[in-house]
Amino acid sequence: MTRSFRVSESAFNALEEDAARRNVSLNTLVNQLFLAYANWGRFIDKIGVFTLSRATFSRLLDASSDEAIIEAARLSDTPRTIMLAKHGALSLTAILDFIRTATAYGGYAEYSELENQGKLVITIMHSLGRKGSIYLSGIFESMFANIDRHPKISSSEHSVLIEI
Repeated sequence: MTRSFRVSESAFNALEEDAARRNVSLNTLVNQLFLAYANWGRFIDKIGVFTLSRATFSRLLDASSDEAIIEAARLSDTPRTIMLAKHGALSLTAILDFIRTATAYGGYAEYSELENQGKLVITIMHSLGRKGSIYLSGIFESMFANIDRHPKISSSEHSVLIEI
């Protein structure tokens, strides 16, 4: 589909500069930005999410007890809110989409999945340290508990593994 948009000169110049830096076409960059908004930005904007650097978030986690991190993860309603806004219901499909989308656009982790002996194995790789793994594990456990699913979730200092 072809569309035309009016863009300020300063915005256009910034987009061209960023596209060149990323070694992609301007068209590809703009499409990526539209997808990021369509799949993530429009949902998080509605619930008041703000940007926090990984280093700052990691320092906050390090300053917290393991128990406080687990409780904060358990009480977080952001995933549930986004899944309901995007899918209209909580389901395995909604949870998997949330995890894929959050890692793709949230900027905190890398997502990998594979099928192994009839199980879906998801690996979330991050640079948030041990307490980041505690937080992410808690978030994921809470999400799956909402649909009465309890996959095996294990973690290391820089990854969380989910086996469904």
